[in-house]
Amino acid sequence: MNLSARFVAYLEDLQGLEPRTWEALQGCFRAVELKRGDAFAPLGQVTHRMGLLERGWIRATYVTPDGREYHKHLFRGPSVVGDYASLLTGEPVRVAQHALTDCHLHEADYRQLTALFDQHRDLERLARRFAEHLYLQKEQRELELVTLTAAQRYERLLARHPTIELDLLQYEIAAHLGITPTQLSRIRSARVST
Repeated sequence: MNLSARFVAYLEDLQGLEPRTWEALQGCFRAVELKRGDAFAPLGQVTHRMGLLERGWIRATYVTPDGREYHKHLFRGPSVVGDYASLLTGEPVRVAQHALTDCHLHEADYRQLTALFDQHRDLERLARRFAEHLYLQKEQRELELVTLTAAQRYERLLARHPTIELDLLQYEIAAHLGITPTQLSRIRSARVST
């Protein structure tokens, strides 16, 4: 596993790992390249893989029975990806994850990683910190959806991800904000004119 210095710093910031833990992890991960549109956690399949997303964007999307999409989360490297519900329960993926851009990541079998927890408590703590981090991001998104206007949500998204307009298509950003591309275009126009 050859992680970038940026990703190692991201991991170390969440939970420092002992050298012996890094050594144990070396054989667990393999480098993977995803192209735009590739699935990382395909809908309806049980998944056992999780990934360390170094570069790129992945979206988590729920599709209603009538075909409407609800964008639950955007992952931007450095980040951890994988359908946590399927990993924990062994049930099929209900919230699919697809690459919005070309992505570089390192994937591992979640069962192989969790088998290391008893010998590497720091790894178990790191997994807990990932779960906590994801929870806090989801909590923030849910609160923003119900308490902020679309323009305010857009401003916060730009503050968190300054390159998002260069990286993603307008309709992808709009879907994440829970608005139409036309509404986003109006928000952007109003922002430029002020």
